[in-house]
Amino acid sequence: MLNGGVRVGLGSRALAILALLAERTGEVVSTQDIVDRVWPNIFVQDNNLRVHVTAIRRALRAGTDDTVAIVNVPGRGYRLNADVTIEAADEQAANVPVVADIRPLPLPLQVNRLIGREALVTEVVESVTRHRLVTIVGSGGIGKTSVALAALAQLRGRTTVCCVDLTNCTSLAHVATATAAALQSPMGRDPIPSMLVERLRTAELVLLIDNCEHLIDTAARAAEALLQSCPRVRLLATSREPLRVPGEVQVHLHPLPVPGVADSVETITANPSVALFAERAAAAGGFALAKENARKVAAVCRSLDGLPLALELAAAATPMVGLEGLSSGLAGRLSPFTFGRRTLARHETLEAMLDWSFELLSPDERRAFSCLSLFRATFDFAAAVQVAANRAPEEAGTAQSVLQLATKSLLAVEPSPHGVVYRLLETTKAYARRKLESSGQANVAARRHAEWVGMLLDRARVDWQQMDRAIWWERYGTAMDDVRAALVWSLGEAGDKKLGISLTLASAPLWLGMSQFAEYHRWLEQAFATLDALGQRGGAEEIRLQIGLCVLLFNIDRPGERFVRAATQVLRIAKKLDDPVARATALWMLSGQRGIMGDHPGSLALAQQMLVPGSIDVDRDLQNFVRRVNALMTFRVGRLEESAAIAADLIASNSDRTAYGAVLRYDHSTIVRGNHSVTLAVQGRLASARAMLMETVIDARRLRNPSSFCYLLSSAACPVALWLGDDELARHYAELLGCTAEDNCFTYMAELATWFSGIADLRMGTPPQPPGLDRLRPPLPHDKDVFITGYAALCDAEATARAEAGAPHWATAEILRADGENRLSADDTVAARAQFERALALATAQGAGLWALRAATSLARLTTPDEAARILIPALAIIEGDEHYPDVRAARALLAGSSR
Repeated sequence: MLNGGVRVGLGSRALAILALLAERTGEVVSTQDIVDRVWPNIFVQDNNLRVHVTAIRRALRAGTDDTVAIVNVPGRGYRLNADVTIEAADEQAANVPVVADIRPLPLPLQVNRLIGREALVTEVVESVTRHRLVTIVGSGGIGKTSVALAALAQLRGRTTVCCVDLTNCTSLAHVATATAAALQSPMGRDPIPSMLVERLRTAELVLLIDNCEHLIDTAARAAEALLQSCPRVRLLATSREPLRVPGEVQVHLHPLPVPGVADSVETITANPSVALFAERAAAAGGFALAKENARKVAAVCRSLDGLPLALELAAAATPMVGLEGLSSGLAGRLSPFTFGRRTLARHETLEAMLDWSFELLSPDERRAFSCLSLFRATFDFAAAVQVAANRAPEEAGTAQSVLQLATKSLLAVEPSPHGVVYRLLETTKAYARRKLESSGQANVAARRHAEWVGMLLDRARVDWQQMDRAIWWERYGTAMDDVRAALVWSLGEAGDKKLGISLTLASAPLWLGMSQFAEYHRWLEQAFATLDALGQRGGAEEIRLQIGLCVLLFNIDRPGERFVRAATQVLRIAKKLDDPVARATALWMLSGQRGIMGDHPGSLALAQQMLVPGSIDVDRDLQNFVRRVNALMTFRVGRLEESAAIAADLIASNSDRTAYGAVLRYDHSTIVRGNHSVTLAVQGRLASARAMLMETVIDARRLRNPSSFCYLLSSAACPVALWLGDDELARHYAELLGCTAEDNCFTYMAELATWFSGIADLRMGTPPQPPGLDRLRPPLPHDKDVFITGYAALCDAEATARAEAGAPHWATAEILRADGENRLSADDTVAARAQFERALALATAQGAGLWALRAATSLARLTTPDEAARILIPALAIIEGDEHYPDVRAARALLAGSSR
């Protein structure tokens, strides 16, 4: 976008808002009109709109015309003050789509200038515009990725673009994982997750699938599935051979042109291969292309057959061996060539070049080069030194070797927010890995790599307490491929089994945050088997593995018998080892299971045992965890004021830094606020409950803990939205819960999402979407009570009998009232009135203001006007909220009618 000739940046949402205001310049456009245009069918908070309006104003101020302004008309909306002329726009640049819930990662940074590929980039762009699958085909190291990224950079102004690198993928599941990560979309266990495909079904997107050759069949199946299911998605692939998918268009990438033997100096200097070599050699230092050396450079380029990677490697060596030695060495080593089957000749050329480069290295440099092939992602200097070191006294020499490898371009150096990082190019990495395997040092190097992963996870644990979560994930989220590789080695036959178990434990927050529950479950099972093989069950390692298993079991299929066995095993070992954290965690899990089964007094009794009486020097994080659980269980037995006091004190203490390992116990800050919003709502503090809840959901989503987020949505967000009478908000939260649960294969949470969504539909007078509520498993007792508080018609004889037989709990009063409504529908007015009176008395005694208001309203309908006023006035007096809430509105309408 240009403002007075000045380029300014606006996001797609802000641009859509500005376009709407421009269409109706001079008019006041209501907030609702803006939301309907820019966020159709999505619940949006007011501050979201304000953020985008602020961005527009900032962009307008960047121009030269200060007469253009956006005016906020309080209570009405926004108006654009400007003279607007509507002109026809470039069809390709118009209406760049906004893809819901898809926020692709930025394209990889191309540090070096692309040389000699301009026409090919144009061809790729035009082909992608006309066809849905375009594959750039060429040999290794020829520059396929660079051309593809350059094409995406040009397409980026017209549509959404995304790059998926398959380099570290080994299966269809990993391809799906890489795609979801690049799109920043959560991931479950399906090879091509249905939710991921569903999100792309209506998206207009160009998706680059990079480096397909090692997974050609898998990549082809994935491409065909996306093309069939997502009609507006276009695919750009890079591979050493075609995908052979129907409709595929191939763009073949050949080596750069090389100078002829008889070419003039002027022709040589204009040649792309020479230009590439000269630029990279100049960057390496001490080289400049001139008439005197042009023909020698041309000879080098011919010897390298114009292969870009080989040219770069040779250019990097120029300062060390000189152009004369470089030319003679290549001539003797790289020719004659043996041309065989398709692609093999180019591979042999690159292999010969890498052989030659490898032999130029010192023994220490060769060892370092081979060891660095173990890294799956980028790595920093300290990591390179640790993995490449042979023995500790030689660390200084190793550091020098790493720097030399970077100088010689065998290590690519890339900028990062934390300085620079290194990586090996794909073909170089494969070559280095073969050298490592043949050296006999592969197992030693794999151990050092696994130990480095362990140190990285230790550093991640420390930084967890100090960094913003978004920054933390940016720094450590890319480590998953290296973690996986370290686990493969350490838990394998030749690995260090103890180290493997340690890595399994330390990596838990990464697996959970990256939504890789299915794969983490497999690593847990392998770690259990390893413990059995070592004969080391019953220790601290088993405690942490069992806790991780409990988290998975809870979400996969309700807290059943296997969950109870695992939690009980944690408690048994924790008592034996006198481990207070593990003991508290086990009792929390058992307490939660007891509460879900409807035994709230038993649940509270277990929660009250989480800290050993008289224990001293208890960790603050553990204290907060125990108090949070006790606040919740105290609420559930109906002691609302006591629960609210505990939670308010926890929130006031601002203890928002949950320990790294405590991720398995949910995020403390958001869960304590979510639980407190439930208490506030039942107390009748409706406005406070709504404000706290909405802020907490936003924070919880940002923290990337799917298990914790699902718990918050199911236990607080959905029910509170229903209690507040905001059925649209309840449906939005239920859909969010359903999407997150499906992405992570959380069966239990997916069922709860279906219940809440169905209840919202029933309240709005529409039949629930399939599957119907009658197709689900019967809800567990506590869940059923929650559903009844949201939709009284769900109350049946079983729920009433259970409420009347046990000690009064948080929902007893509302269940009694719901039973009274059922009796009233059956014309049993006397029994109905008795239930309403019991409900009102119990709710008043508990301080459950919302239940008291509902019971008072039900009872007042059966009384005289004077008696109705006597009942309703005190019930309304304790409610924080106005007619915005349906329960308040109904009570006040009844009160107004009784006063006539």
